[in-house]
Formats: sequence, structure tokens, C-alpha cells
Amino acid sequence: MTLSLRRLTRVLRRDTRGAAAVEFAMVVPLLLALIFSTLEAGWIMLQSIMLDRALDMTVRELRVGSFENPTQEAMRLRVCERAMILADCNRALALELIPIQNAASYPTDAVRCVNRSNPIAPVLRFSAGARADIMFVRACFVVSPITPGLGLAMALTKDESGAVRLVSKSAFANEPA
Repeated sequence: MTLSLRRLTRVLRRDTRGAAAVEFAMVVPLLLALIFSTLEAGWIMLQSIMLDRALDMTVRELRVGSFENPTQEAMRLRVCERAMILADCNRALALELIPIQNAASYPTDAVRCVNRSNPIAPVLRFSAGARADIMFVRACFVVSPITPGLGLAMALTKDESGAVRLVSKSAFANEPA
């Protein structure tokens, strides 16, 4: 019995068929996770940059006075028009405009975003403020990862619906009269 076991071990040691398949099975999942993580990071970064750009352009209009009497809906529409690639932007974008009078009125880091698992929209502060007020504007866009169960998407902080929150902030001073 020991002789046949030794012979079998010797035969198996010399037989290299299937070695490439084992290497393939070990390397390919890691390679795919790396590739999809790179795509995921690029897509999320692109959306974040477009949100920042759109918010900056809209805030510039507010600063110079060419966007008179802004409402939350009108400002959201302008941001969404300029952020071209944000899918379902009107429903997934939360926008706050807050006047800052002193240090106590500065908003906390608790961002209010759209929760897609809850049909009730969050209550957001939106006030155009008075002349010479310092204004704080914050936009939160909710986006679903491309590959939610693979690589980078598993490491990202997500809400209850499995979405990632992209937050853009800006501050400016209303022009004096």
C-alpha cells in the first residue's frame, strides 16, 4: 500500500497538466477586481468633478447677481443642466443654501442627502440671504456604484439603499448693495 502511494505521489508530481488553470483561477479574480475598481474610481471621480464644476458655475451666477431670486428648484435645475453626466439628477440631488451670521450658524458636517429607500424628501435649508451675507452652499448627489459587490465599491461608504454620496461645498459673500 505504501508503495502504491509513493508511486502515485511521484506520478502526480511529474504531471503538470492543469497548472495554468490553477494559476488562472487564482489571478483572474484579483485582476478583474483591480480593473473594475479602477473603472469605478474613475466614474465616481468624474461625477464628483462635474458636480463641483456645476455648483461652482451656479454659485458664480449667484455671486455676480445674474441669478436673481434663486429658488431651490431653479438652482437645482441649473446645477443639473451644467453637470450633464449625473443620471436622474433632479431626483438624486439635494441642495442647501445657508446664510452664515456667526460661528454657531455654520452648518454641521451631517449632510442631508436624498434617501432613495425612503419616499419622504429631507427638509433642506434654503435662504438666499441678505446683501453682504456670507453664504454656504452644499450639494449632495446620490449615485449607485457600477459594481456594488466588487473591489472599490465594497469599501465605499454607502447609505441604506446602497448608494454613494457625493458632496460638494462652496462659500461666497453676497455682493453689497
